[in-house]
Amino acid sequence: MHDIVNEEGPLVPESLRAGFRTALTQLDESDAFGEVTNALRTDEDGAGVEQLEADLNRVGLLGQSLELKLEVVDWSFARANGAWDLARRAGPPEGPDLDDDPSFNAADPREDPDPQRRVLWRRARKLLTKLLGTIDDFFESLISAIPIPGVGEAIGEIKKALESVLDR
Repeated sequence: MHDIVNEEGPLVPESLRAGFRTALTQLDESDAFGEVTNALRTDEDGAGVEQLEADLNRVGLLGQSLELKLEVVDWSFARANGAWDLARRAGPPEGPDLDDDPSFNAADPREDPDPQRRVLWRRARKLLTKLLGTIDDFFESLISAIPIPGVGEAIGEIKKALESVLDR
């Protein structure tokens, strides 16, 4: 999420970038990602392993099911990262993004000054949105298995807001 927000170019509109940075900084300061990781750790004596396994198994996060979900995340990541890399190498498109222009009139569209690069960035946004959605499925299963009061929801809300900004 940090990389997407910090990317210069047409992934996240400039007017929203500062808000996302602040929200992600607050998650970092509250150690939200660390709390999720710690919730998956067991005590040094191994206490709670059976319960953790049962909870993860209940939501399909053990064995073959977990392997499949991780393979889907990896596949989605490879596609999104490849599209993002192509867009970066091409550089940001020239001129304003018509999708972000509130004065855009679909009945009388202006000529896009840089359609090829804009297509690359739209594809990167689309695949990053799909990647976040794939992670969302995995993450929601995880937080339903392991109660992480408030933390999982906070991460999920920022991730969903980022998905909606990318999916434009």
